[in-house]
Amino acid sequence: MRIILYFILLTIFTANTSTGQIIFHFIPEAYARNLDALSTVQIQNVSAISNGQISITVRENSKRINVVEVTTPAFVIKQGVNVIPKNVFGNSLLKFGNNTYGKIVNQTKSFPPGDYSFCFVFIPIEKGSLEFENCFDTFIEPLAPMQLLLPADQDTICLKRPVLSWQPPMPYSGSIYFRLVLTEKRQARNGTEAMLKNTPLLLLDHITGTTLMYPANYPELKEGVTYCWQVVAYQQGVIISTSEVWEFTVKCKEEAVMDNDSYRELKSLVNGNYYITGQYLKFSFLNNYNIEEMQYTILDINERVNPVKHLPKIKLIPGLNKIEIDITEVGLKQGKTYILKVFPFNEPPVEVRFIYQ
Repeated sequence: MRIILYFILLTIFTANTSTGQIIFHFIPEAYARNLDALSTVQIQNVSAISNGQISITVRENSKRINVVEVTTPAFVIKQGVNVIPKNVFGNSLLKFGNNTYGKIVNQTKSFPPGDYSFCFVFIPIEKGSLEFENCFDTFIEPLAPMQLLLPADQDTICLKRPVLSWQPPMPYSGSIYFRLVLTEKRQARNGTEAMLKNTPLLLLDHITGTTLMYPANYPELKEGVTYCWQVVAYQQGVIISTSEVWEFTVKCKEEAVMDNDSYRELKSLVNGNYYITGQYLKFSFLNNYNIEEMQYTILDINERVNPVKHLPKIKLIPGLNKIEIDITEVGLKQGKTYILKVFPFNEPPVEVRFIYQ
């Protein structure tokens, strides 16, 4: 009876000792972002020298899919702490999952955001020997999330077709595309609620860059309306990063200065206000330097690139000048907003916004 008990205890002790022969140490928070970093796993051998393969299985848990399986050639694992030699890992057999995650890793060698398990298994060459496995779980997020840039959050702009720009998530790959959504805020308490409840005014997909000019084939934004917008980055259909929801308001008509057939001093019109005019744009200009001709230009406020052509020459006299510009002769369009920009001698330019009605 004592002999039988002895052999039972010996068997239990041997089994417990065997299960602890090879232990894997891996820090997924630091090394689980790309495929090559899997080779940084440390292999602790607490028994005799062993010869075998390492199998690494990466699984995305929320989707319940295998992303990639790595099988190394056989190599010697000495007593103590070992790492997978670079030449051994470089000759490993790679089997990528037949899914979007597997395609992304195959293409970029980086793991997209997700909930992952990394399982390392030692497979001995000697038949009948025990295999040893350790698994590590982690959630991968972008190192730097996507950030909206312009228009700034809570900003007020005077552009009916603004430029929208954002900073991509990091690490950034050329295979990442962007989806932009813009909607009115209306009665929503915040931008997130507006995105959920309101119909998008702008929904653009497969954007390759990080700057977008508001499309000309969409209706322009409206005066006095607050808009919410958001950008989503995705790769092979997998969402990589989602920006915050920002909002901005289109507001151009601040305080209008009505044309009452008087000649207003040019500098008195420069306070961010609008000068509403009819056929004639009237203002007074003090010529302190005996300049013979006024240097000026007129620009569409939404473009600011191409000045209005064929503007009449305006002769000046020393002292106070009362100036009239016939709007109907220079091709301006009714209902649009323009900027009159005057360049006084030896002084900074003066800009005046006006609406032609």
